[in-house]
Amino acid sequence: MKLKDSLSQSLKPVQSNKEILIYSCGPTVYDYPHIGNWYAFLRWDLLVRSLQVQDIKIKWVMNITDVGHLVSDADEGEDKLAKRAHQEKKTAYELADYYTDYFLKALDRLNFNKPDYLPKATDYINEQINLVKILEAKGFTYLIDDGLYYDTAKLADYGKLAQKDRSGFKGGARIEANDQKRQATDFALWKLTPQGQIRDMEWDSPWGRGFPGWHLECSAMCYALLSKTIDIHAGGIDHIPIHHTNELAQSEVAYGQPMTNIWLHSNFVTVDGQKMSKSLNNFYTLEDIENKGYSLSVFRLAVFRSRYFNLVDFNWNLMEQAEQQLLKWYNLAVRRWQLSLTDEKDQDIKNLFNQNLDQIIKALNDNLNSPLALEYVDQIYNNLCNQVLSEKILDHLDSFLGLIDQIFGLHLSKVEDVSLEIKQILNDRHQARQAKDYQTSDKLREKLLAYNINVLDTDFGQIWQINDLKKYKINE
Repeated sequence: MKLKDSLSQSLKPVQSNKEILIYSCGPTVYDYPHIGNWYAFLRWDLLVRSLQVQDIKIKWVMNITDVGHLVSDADEGEDKLAKRAHQEKKTAYELADYYTDYFLKALDRLNFNKPDYLPKATDYINEQINLVKILEAKGFTYLIDDGLYYDTAKLADYGKLAQKDRSGFKGGARIEANDQKRQATDFALWKLTPQGQIRDMEWDSPWGRGFPGWHLECSAMCYALLSKTIDIHAGGIDHIPIHHTNELAQSEVAYGQPMTNIWLHSNFVTVDGQKMSKSLNNFYTLEDIENKGYSLSVFRLAVFRSRYFNLVDFNWNLMEQAEQQLLKWYNLAVRRWQLSLTDEKDQDIKNLFNQNLDQIIKALNDNLNSPLALEYVDQIYNNLCNQVLSEKILDHLDSFLGLIDQIFGLHLSKVEDVSLEIKQILNDRHQARQAKDYQTSDKLREKLLAYNINVLDTDFGQIWQINDLKKYKINE
């Protein structure tokens, strides 16, 4: 597999002869994630699955930010959790627990291949303090009234991930005034609790009672759970100029080597050309998806229909297209219960499965080209949609569907056979057609539509299909 590294702006190989270490930025648990967040999370789920299906060992960490993420990029203002907790009349811990629980359950709802570790920032305070001590010993910190800061002037290549030097970071949304900071780009490592205040989340440290800066947790947990240098660090493209730039600055100074071999970034999801964000109140949640009648499997497929580095302007037409594509795949799965006695084309079909599976893996290895990979699944459907398969091909179909499930997580293997009642209607219709009683046959077709079953008459006899995915329920 080769992936585009945001730092070098080049395709770099994933070294698959060892365990692959992956760290991806997870949620800040002060609110429900919007689907722009889920786009990034699902893309990294696909990345991990694509490696695992090739028998490559993975160790994956996704962090949960439950402290330190301030409302301002310039380390000013309130902690997002503290602010929301005050609004909801809860403690910060209660709020974080609630949204963490929601997130973990949502991973199950979305059929995530769960990360090996889902560490919370609050569980790694000592590790974060120890990291700051290393930076302090190396002369990269200074203390001002509101906290301990990283001195970006000490790092000659600060900003290299964002393709900027310090002078390239402009004011406005990126920077807010703090007269005591030496450079506008300097960032908080440890924020001090203001005098006279008591926070829900605060800890003693060598610099005073307070809490860690947002960027600190990822550097500390990445080292604690993985290594000084990992294989892939993934996150949203909005993390490049601030969060990941500062992570890189901390880690490379503290540990004396590159933080990661590949920096991987998921592009924005927009609505009507505007970035989807909570601040603009133009976002959708998983519940909005379901309230529109779409399953979360359809949403998964909608995400994979775009490449991770491309901008996506979300609309409901994207969901409708994904639903129609998934309907075809489900109707490929139901071929398992519609077998014929012929084995005339068995070898050709076996070859088709093997060739297309190889092409799917090649597409995913090419910088995670999921849209092309999906096309090869469509080719299987297009070749088999009007055929009744022989029993000899059944194991190959089951194996193919199982591997597609491993990669894309769409529950194809859970698509069920029709009930005995529907089978009787299908049999009655078959008998009616054999007797050329087309009036009865047409009435039974209409009756089957009421059961969400559509019937096709082919040279091989009648084939039944799921008619409408919104009316088809699967235990996801």
